[in-house]
Amino acid sequence: MRPADVKAWGRLWAGIRELSELFPDGIVFIGGIAVLLHVRDQKLPERFIELSHDGDFYVSLADFADLRDIEEVTANRRLNKHQIVKDGFEYDVYLENHHHLLVKFSDAMAASQVIDGVRVACLEHLLLLKLDAYQSRRGSAKGAKDERDLIKICYLMSGSRPRRDRLTTYLVPHAARTLGALKKSAEVMNICGGNAHQARDLRAAVVPVIEMVERMTSSRRP
Repeated sequence: MRPADVKAWGRLWAGIRELSELFPDGIVFIGGIAVLLHVRDQKLPERFIELSHDGDFYVSLADFADLRDIEEVTANRRLNKHQIVKDGFEYDVYLENHHHLLVKFSDAMAASQVIDGVRVACLEHLLLLKLDAYQSRRGSAKGAKDERDLIKICYLMSGSRPRRDRLTTYLVPHAARTLGALKKSAEVMNICGGNAHQARDLRAAVVPVIEMVERMTSSRRP
């Protein structure tokens, strides 16, 4: 990793920790930051680590007023979100009950966990949120990153027992079909740096999780 990347990550991480310390029970990080922290928490190999360049989080109504007192918050009404900039890094802010994200703030908060001092969404909700974002960004550089994150989330879920209720509350058939297409994703090889043996093992762990999600929607059909 280049020294410039390490330095930039250190500045972003400092901002994330500062916000988490100020609002320990009012902010839930999502997106790439949350995926990265889950990867580190489960001590996955270095190839799974992909540093983020921004931060996305939910914020409660109660804490939003305090956030506006200490940060310059701008509204993006078209996308129904707010944004702040800390030390040159952009953060997308999704206000409780005032956003277009798939998962409600209350559900995300209830199922969240704290990793290294930062509250993050659970894997099931991350899967849903990433899948929702990916469906509108496929074919772009951000879509490729979403695809890698989805594969990593499925791999992380392969080592645990996913909570079906957290998924079925929001999961719809077309989203499950989109996820199903990732069983043959070329991003598996990219995560593994071209190592065919590692890619085969990664795909073998991910496919059963994807198939489990597909069965959740098929079992609800009349």
